[in-house]
This record gives sequence, C-alpha cells and structure tokens, in this order.
Amino acid sequence: MKDKLVRWRGEGVEYPALGGKIVQQVRFVNNEDYSALTIEFNDDTLVSFRFKTSLALLDPELSTLKDGDIVSWKKLKSRPVMRRIRRK
Repeated sequence: MKDKLVRWRGEGVEYPALGGKIVQQVRFVNNEDYSALTIEFNDDTLVSFRFKTSLALLDPELSTLKDGDIVSWKKLKSRPVMRRIRRK
C-alpha cells in the first residue's frame, strides 16, 4: 500500500531544505527594531525567521515524542547571548 501525502490544514509549513541538519544554537530576538528566530547549524549555515509584529515568547518547552504524540515536556532554560571576542 502506497503512502499518500495529504496537506494538513492549520498545521503550518515545512522547510525541506532544513531536513537532516544538526542544530548548534537557537536564538530569539524581540526588541523595538525587529523580532527574529535564528537557528544556527553545525555546517556553518543558519536560517532566520523574521516577524513583522512584536512577539512575546511564552515559556518555550522541550517535548519528548512517542509514536508522534507528546508524552512529556519541560520548560527550556535560557541565558543571555554571550559574544566571543577574538584577542589580538
């Protein structure tokens, strides 16, 4: 029996070009100039999702899936972004 691809309504969009990449760092910026979610990958590439409106990030959660269902979750801890400065 063949699988059939069905477009899910209201489930958002996918980005096939990002499949298989390994995430190195995730950053969220929300200030008066812009809002963006940036994901850096270990192959020296990154993707940025920029938003037109100001957003509030409400308690992000890391979920564990089993057979496609969320079975547990916990709040993600955050920390300020630290910049590396090269010494001369």
